[in-house]
Amino acid sequence: MRPSSNAQTDKVLTQINEKTRQLKEGIAHDDQKLLKTRLQITWKEAEEVQFTGATAWRKSRARETYTRIQDVSEHFFLAAILVITPTHCTKKSFNNIVDGLLRIENYDPFYLNLSPTDKKFFETTAIEQGFSGNSGYLRFMRALFPQS
Repeated sequence: MRPSSNAQTDKVLTQINEKTRQLKEGIAHDDQKLLKTRLQITWKEAEEVQFTGATAWRKSRARETYTRIQDVSEHFFLAAILVITPTHCTKKSFNNIVDGLLRIENYDPFYLNLSPTDKKFFETTAIEQGFSGNSGYLRFMRALFPQS
């Protein structure tokens, strides 16, 4: 028997909670590698990303999902993008899970107070990956590093 979408949502939410806990200690090297790819998918202009066929479709679906999540909470987005793979985003059944994640009443537990080193990582990645002027990236940086 397949788990209900609520059980599946709870499972993904548990993973996001754990990732948030880890991020509060700093962004690990393995997470930095994932972020470079997933942030490019999310923020690099679609016409600049050179993917074809199934890869292009998967990346497009991931971009839509990641953007929807970012729209509800920048802090939650950071943990979620590390947990949710582009392949997850292609599954129709995953839409229900994302819908559940978007209905969370309070995103405050996902608040992150990241270090200057983490900020430098995002700035460097944005320049290297070519999305430093993207409005989503700029909004993310203002939310996660408001003191700057």
